[in-house]
Amino acid sequence: MESKTLNTIQTISKVGKVLSAVTFVCCLVSGICCVVGAACVGIPGTLRIGGVTIHSIVADIEGVSVGTAYTAMLMGSIFCAAGCVVSKLAERYFENELAAGTPFTVEGSRELLRLGICTIAVPLGAIVLAEVLYKIASIRFAGVADMHVGGDISIGLGLAIIVLSLVCKYGAEQASSAGQGWQGSERPTA
Repeated sequence: MESKTLNTIQTISKVGKVLSAVTFVCCLVSGICCVVGAACVGIPGTLRIGGVTIHSIVADIEGVSVGTAYTAMLMGSIFCAAGCVVSKLAERYFENELAAGTPFTVEGSRELLRLGICTIAVPLGAIVLAEVLYKIASIRFAGVADMHVGGDISIGLGLAIIVLSLVCKYGAEQASSAGQGWQGSERPTA
């Protein structure tokens, strides 16, 4: 007989897996759109529809230089790539947790630790990379507007995930020492 709490955890993991997959797809599509848009803006004549190019449309927008649009799209692609990495790691964790049937496995706790660290480090790396890109673009292109290079660094969430990974590891160790021996392939019974 399974525990009601374990069933709740498994339901939340199923929802987490689906939301992570949806987030991954959204970030991937958005990132591809940013790269294609940057190519269309940065290289005149790349995409021509009825004699009109994306480059010429952007060039006609008052107050927005081609360099600003190009830089913003490339920066957007960096943040989308960071979202892809974190959401794919989360999806993989939830998938493996569901397969194991419990969050209290040594392997699962390692994955959760990796996810916690990446929840902090990947967005931070994206911000640094976007800032470097912005500095290079502002030198390379004339009239690049001032952009606030900031992102969402979830330090609190990352730390909470790291602590949760330690709780799960401790649970796996306790189960192992109690003779239940959940190592990731067996589903516990309550």
